[in-house]
Amino acid sequence: MITAKYIPWEPIDILPPDRKDGRRMLLWEGDLPVIGRWDAERQGWEDPEDMHLLEEITHWADINPPV
Repeated sequence: MITAKYIPWEPIDILPPDRKDGRRMLLWEGDLPVIGRWDAERQGWEDPEDMHLLEEITHWADINPPV
């Protein structure tokens, strides 16, 4: 049986400033998980593929490589 590991979601309000460096992160928008990054010029979270702004971000988690 394959089991998923727990994702350590954190409220977006306590996001450390160093996470706004453009790295891709796992974000929770509305009722869905999404991949996004901080856009310093637009001062908002965006989808790194189509560049649209993500507006209802409530939580975040780092994306960690496989071990």
